[in-house]
Amino acid sequence: MIIEIEGEAISWSKRGSCGNSGCTDPECGCALCGRPIGVADDDLRWDGHDEDCAGCELCEVPLILFRGEGKNTEQASFHHACFKKIAFFRSQAGHGE
Repeated sequence: MIIEIEGEAISWSKRGSCGNSGCTDPECGCALCGRPIGVADDDLRWDGHDEDCAGCELCEVPLILFRGEGKNTEQASFHHACFKKIAFFRSQAGHGE
């Protein structure tokens, strides 16, 4: 379930992301905070980065939600931390099955 956050708005995109990490296009950034998700491939921080890493800022992949159908489909990409601000999981409340 997605909950509403007072003063925060989710930016839904009809076009969707280009798929390039760290892209600064507003359609590609986080639907909540607007910042780029991930780090561009040409960023110097990748030099010497551990290939087996899966949990740092360089390796972050967006969490993507879709709504609508067919030509009316929209998408919203999020940083995992931003998504946690708006998501309420029943299992966290002790009501999961």
